[in-house]
Amino acid sequence: MSVDSILNQIVEQVLQEYPHVFLVKAKHHQNHHEYIIDGDQLLGIYDISEISRSINHKADEQLPEAHYELDVCSPGADSDIVLLRQLPKHVGRSFSVVLNDETSFNGQLSEVNGDLVVFKPERPKNKKQAAEVPETISVPFNNIHKAHIILSFK
Repeated sequence: MSVDSILNQIVEQVLQEYPHVFLVKAKHHQNHHEYIIDGDQLLGIYDISEISRSINHKADEQLPEAHYELDVCSPGADSDIVLLRQLPKHVGRSFSVVLNDETSFNGQLSEVNGDLVVFKPERPKNKKQAAEVPETISVPFNNIHKAHIILSFK
């Protein structure tokens, strides 16, 4: 079994101990392995370091002779949303959204209902253009090509 496969199994096993935490993405490049995790609530550095220590401990036991680098981290503030499960904790935040048909809009996430994601689009200052913008935009998650949080420094 490859180091990638063993590490993937270890991460899956460790995350079962943390039901509120889930794997967003695993990246393997030669002997560097990065696991991006997220939670149903915001993850703190304590949570990430505890999970990382647990993964490293099991990896040291199962791969004593292997040479590898292992990083466990959360998605960055500017990272795209990859999984539907990442969205509910961000209700009320502003997003930049690009749909599969290449249309785009900015709006505030107002609701996640099953796989349906509801946004309140930004209103243009021009009253004529504002009248053309719907009150809400409801989109099935699989129709979203790209979505990321718009950071506000107010």
